[in-house]
Amino acid sequence: MGRTRRFAAGTVAEAYLALLKNRGIDRLFVNAGTDFAPIVEAYARRPESGLDLPEVVVCAHENLAVSMAHGAHLGDGRPQAVMLHTSVGTANAVCGVLTAARNRVPLLVTAGRTPLFEDGAPGARDAGIHWAQELYDQAGMLRELVKWDYELRDGVQVETVVDRALDVARTQPAGPVYLTLPREALARPVNGVEVRDGPAPPPVPASPDPDAVGRLADHLAGARHPVVVTAATGADPRTAALLDDLCRRFSIGVLEHKPRYVNVPSGHPLHLGFDLAPALAEADVLCFLDVDVPWTPGVAEPRDEAIVVQCGPDPHFGAYPIRGHRSDLSITAATRSLLTALLAALDERAGAIDPGRRRRITEAARRSRARRQATLDAAARATGPIDKTFLNWALAQVRPDDGVIVNEYWARPEFLGGLEPGGYFGLPPDGGLGWGLPAALGVRLARPGRTVIATLGDGSYMFANPAACHHAMQAHGLPVLTVIAANGRWAAVENSALTMYPDGHAASSGEVSAFARLDPVPAFEKYAEASGGHGERVTERAELAPALRRGLRAVREEGRPAVINVRCV
Repeated sequence: MGRTRRFAAGTVAEAYLALLKNRGIDRLFVNAGTDFAPIVEAYARRPESGLDLPEVVVCAHENLAVSMAHGAHLGDGRPQAVMLHTSVGTANAVCGVLTAARNRVPLLVTAGRTPLFEDGAPGARDAGIHWAQELYDQAGMLRELVKWDYELRDGVQVETVVDRALDVARTQPAGPVYLTLPREALARPVNGVEVRDGPAPPPVPASPDPDAVGRLADHLAGARHPVVVTAATGADPRTAALLDDLCRRFSIGVLEHKPRYVNVPSGHPLHLGFDLAPALAEADVLCFLDVDVPWTPGVAEPRDEAIVVQCGPDPHFGAYPIRGHRSDLSITAATRSLLTALLAALDERAGAIDPGRRRRITEAARRSRARRQATLDAAARATGPIDKTFLNWALAQVRPDDGVIVNEYWARPEFLGGLEPGGYFGLPPDGGLGWGLPAALGVRLARPGRTVIATLGDGSYMFANPAACHHAMQAHGLPVLTVIAANGRWAAVENSALTMYPDGHAASSGEVSAFARLDPVPAFEKYAEASGGHGERVTERAELAPALRRGLRAVREEGRPAVINVRCV
């Protein structure tokens, strides 16, 4: 068993909490209810018990708790723990759990369970809601979204259950797990508990099959125009240098398709940009590294003669009910393991690489950079209402070197420049709104020395339950700069209708559909002011950069959150 440790726990709740801390869980994001009584008592008894327990991060809404934990993982790379209130709290958290699942974030999501017994046992029912809140299968509402679910039955299994939960959550592809905690089980007395000491090492990721790596290396070495496409390899920041090296040394183009992380430095000489269509038209070998939707069928697809390779810890995304993108070679492996093996394999084939392809790919990368720069230059010179491109231009002018961007709408890495690995986090692929602002708070909590900037739309800001978010900023000392692009509409709803029915009645009306309208747009900046922060509304281009600088000053120098509410088109 190795070295053991004894905790002076008096209840199962105390043993559970002490074990979480011992296993490396430093924070517990909570939205409490009547099921928390043994947990509350455990923290109240801490001066007497002397137990080292996770820091409690109180959240005034379940989406805030789950998404803030999600952001904390993005910030420090460690699994996080959440506790919610029985069935009702779990229901409020479902969207956040889906988002964590699709973004492969290891969360231990726990919830109290309505007391099992009507009377006769410590923790039994003592309030009317304990009947109405009980479900036949509380975990059923999110079973499809988690990797594992269980209910703690007794104190003798605390160590086994916690270790099992964390091992499953961290095993690649990572994701959330769910554990219910009945009040009676938590309240049960124990006379101390002895456990194996310290966290277990994380499960070792899968290594690629050597023969498959060799086949991929043959394809890449023999190609005229090979392209590696990535969206989320930067979830492990250590992969950025490997991908950079691979493409530089072996003259391979790299493209970031709807990136959620900084996957490779944007200044890479063979960086083909962020527009997939030209690469699909030109590439004869396409290697998709952990890309859930490589292309949209019927819109733009690889050439029939192109070789398509899909790689990742789950290259065909088995949690997606339908996904028919073709693959001529599929490799199951952690990205870092694959890149390390591929570097070695290509070293052996370097002599087979066409010496002219570096020139061709470099020229394509130069044209891509020139197009992006021309777009930014035009935005900087333009007049009239503020648009999202100008928002990006202005943010690039003022973004501090330590800035971390958490984006849920308008910030585009291709326009911001100079982003380092770990410096940008984009909306996860499920598109569940309300994630960005809570996630930014979690990143700020995990990286207290960094300047965190949340870039949102008016719709995503409202979905985030901003009153709860600003309460958390003030309560936990988490100043964040929030920049809202307020265009008064759900752009996704409007664009979807116009794309599907380009000649339809909605298009011919020339008006924004009632389904997509958000006006009257609230004075969002007042949320910051109500919580002791700095708020401004911006309507003119010349006002934008100065307002952003004032917001950054409030966050960086005064320790106050700031909201810049930008009226845009």
